[in-house]
Amino acid sequence: EVYRARDPRLGRDVAVKVLPEEFFEGEERRQRFEREARLLAALNHPGIAAIYSFEEIPSSSSSSSSTRHLLVMELIEGESLDTLIPPGGLTLSQFLDISVPLADAISAAHERGIVHRDLKPGNVMVTREGRVKVLDFGLAKLESPGPSPDLTSTPTESRVNLTSEGQVYGTVAYMSPEQARAGKVDARSDVFSFGVVLYQMLTGERPFTGATAVDMISSILRDKPPSVTDLRADLPPHLARVLRRCLEKDPRDRYQTSRDVYNELKELRAETASSSSAQLSSPQSEVGARARAPSGPILADEGFWVAVLPFKHGGGNADLATLAEGLSEEVVAGLSRFSYLRVITSGSTQRYADQAPDLREVGKELGARYVMSGKLRQVGARVRIAVQLVDAATGAQLWAETYERPFRPDAIFELQDDVVPRIVSTVADWYGALPHSMSEALRNKSADQLSSYEALLRSFGYYEIGSPEAHAAARQGLERAVQQAPESADSWAMLSFMYGEEFRFGMNALPDPLGRALQAARRAVDAAPSNHFAYASLAQVLYFRKEFDAFRTAAERAIALNPMDGSTIEYMGHLIAFSGDWERGYELAERGRELNPNYPGWYWAVPFHNAYRNRDYAGARALVLRSKNAAPNILLCTMLAAVLGQLGEREAAAQAVRELLAVSPDWARIGRRVLETWYQPEHVEHLIDGLRKAGLEMAGE
Repeated sequence: EVYRARDPRLGRDVAVKVLPEEFFEGEERRQRFEREARLLAALNHPGIAAIYSFEEIPSSSSSSSSTRHLLVMELIEGESLDTLIPPGGLTLSQFLDISVPLADAISAAHERGIVHRDLKPGNVMVTREGRVKVLDFGLAKLESPGPSPDLTSTPTESRVNLTSEGQVYGTVAYMSPEQARAGKVDARSDVFSFGVVLYQMLTGERPFTGATAVDMISSILRDKPPSVTDLRADLPPHLARVLRRCLEKDPRDRYQTSRDVYNELKELRAETASSSSAQLSSPQSEVGARARAPSGPILADEGFWVAVLPFKHGGGNADLATLAEGLSEEVVAGLSRFSYLRVITSGSTQRYADQAPDLREVGKELGARYVMSGKLRQVGARVRIAVQLVDAATGAQLWAETYERPFRPDAIFELQDDVVPRIVSTVADWYGALPHSMSEALRNKSADQLSSYEALLRSFGYYEIGSPEAHAAARQGLERAVQQAPESADSWAMLSFMYGEEFRFGMNALPDPLGRALQAARRAVDAAPSNHFAYASLAQVLYFRKEFDAFRTAAERAIALNPMDGSTIEYMGHLIAFSGDWERGYELAERGRELNPNYPGWYWAVPFHNAYRNRDYAGARALVLRSKNAAPNILLCTMLAAVLGQLGEREAAAQAVRELLAVSPDWARIGRRVLETWYQPEHVEHLIDGLRKAGLEMAGE
């Protein structure tokens, strides 16, 4: 029972849900419900109906000693999604307007460890202003099953227990296979249910049908629904693939997080907007549902665009064709996670699927500076995937790699999940081929001629050069960029990193670098709460402010938002290890090296320090020598001198100290303070002990 009520204390209307007493039969059930209610109340997301309080009111009846339990919630005025879906489904634009914020809300809850378990159109409201709200998040309703249940309102649960295996609950038409089997459910179960909702939004029909609840469950477990593009020719093929993956029977074959679904839908919305804009700007259009790709000049004015052509494959193997299609589409989706890249939509490149075009001509036609292509060849049980990235302006090949893997038709998703992040990170992360080429192209352009986007791209060059001059140029350009585009989360995030360099290495230091870095990072997060780059900048500041709990939260958020960014993963692992969680930090640092093999030498710092702290000095020396390809800096020189000192290699240690003092003549005076900036006290003393044995006496000893 839900009532509209007035909160006299705050002067607002609320919804009051009277909860069945069966929820509270026994202290264990009561405690479980209260824990879940508190967790849900802590959710703060515009797409989730807020829970204000949980109240207990003694019965007003003199003959009863029972207590009534009330949930006070945000009052949502609007229409439920099930009443808004017409026969034949919503238009694509209506679908995206609802599905994207809906996916974001579900993702926000999942990222707090909350699984809905009853996603359906009836639990989604669209307000009068067009905002999407998810209701009953994680809170089950208890209804008595009738002898012949209506399949759209089948009881939310058939037993009281809310979370245990062996209990079937949820609305049957929207259950995942594991729910239907009374098995263990997690966030991937919601992904399946969300797929059912999306299917209904697009077609007006549910994908699984049956005359009874038993028939419906049988259909969920057995049937493969028709593709939405078979039912509606106006829908893009990529959308059919998204739904197909959501509705995989095996949870391992689905999207593993709802955030992945959100990113796919967000990209599709951007594609649709781009295509619509192109049609308005050009008198030409293609016959058919798919919009014509924007012309070259339209894109060329907007920056360094990247195009990914459909990957080619030899022969008529349908499984190999599926893999090729999935790889190219997921590379596009992966690159789109990097908000500082501008990626042309898959729909705009589809016309090249059956061609072998000159990549420079493709760049001209699409207005793309960079073009990626790939080709698959299968021999027996193995497949070879060859990928290249070309600068269409010059015809130069910027990067190429071949991935050879076992090939099994029943493990296509696993193969994609292995290869795609490696391709994406190698070309897109801080040390990737794209940022390198973009920054090089802009290096000699004067700061006052740079657009805000160009200033951002040029600043990536600092991480390769590492000089005070490069830092000053990057900082100046970014300060101008945030004035030109104050809503650019990427520019604010990069500016925060540049201010951080003043604190980390004393680079062109001005007063209060951490204060300025924190302010810039917060501007970045406020401008784009789902931007991994913004959260990485915030995590760095919090680390150096020694706010380690908040740092770890921000770092894990950055990693979760873009698990294909090897540089962010490594750097967050770097700092997580130095904050004391060596196991997690070591794991992340290793993953960062796996994703982009073209990493800088300092990526070996975590393994070095881990070996050094465990007094494996021979192993530490081997690791620091791997870093010699990095530009000399005080931390690398300190690592080498300290480990040689511990090994008792006096001549080599003395030479390392001379190299250290050449980089930083004042190191004996400032070294302790710099090391304390980076490392925990015990580790600092251990490093200083190594330097002392190498012949360098530190001030304050």
